[in-house]
Amino acid sequence: MRITIHIGLPAVAALLLSGVANADWTAKYILDPVKDETRCMLESDKKVINDGYQDTQIMLRIDDQVLLVATKSNIDASKGDVGLAVDKHEFIKMDRLKLEQTVVFDKQIAEIIEQFKKGLRVTLTLRFWPTYPDTGARTVTFSLIGFTKAHGELGACG
Repeated sequence: MRITIHIGLPAVAALLLSGVANADWTAKYILDPVKDETRCMLESDKKVINDGYQDTQIMLRIDDQVLLVATKSNIDASKGDVGLAVDKHEFIKMDRLKLEQTVVFDKQIAEIIEQFKKGLRVTLTLRFWPTYPDTGARTVTFSLIGFTKAHGELGACG
């Protein structure tokens, strides 16, 4: 007896991404350092990467106005290569830094949100420690599976 199992495209995508941890997108009240106000935003799970000197946590915070990439290490924006790419879309450079540890994307936020909704993963390129010897660009990847549903529930902060 032969059994055939058909797996749909979402299931295949999930299997292919099994090496990339799924981001848990959680709506919560967050202090937005750009506008200096607390608002309901989606927050990703935390990733840990080496910044060239130590391990540091990275997380994404997003709403319809801004995407923030938060870390505890100082960002080096001097080379112009800090930014993100969703799947095979073009690289989007950061708009600016806030308080040396938060990368801000707000000029193309509508485009970024649409790419997040349709995408499988976002890869960030970051540099750290502008006043120390260059340790090179670092990348970190976040899963976008679950983002669309979470974004639809944005505003349901508890």
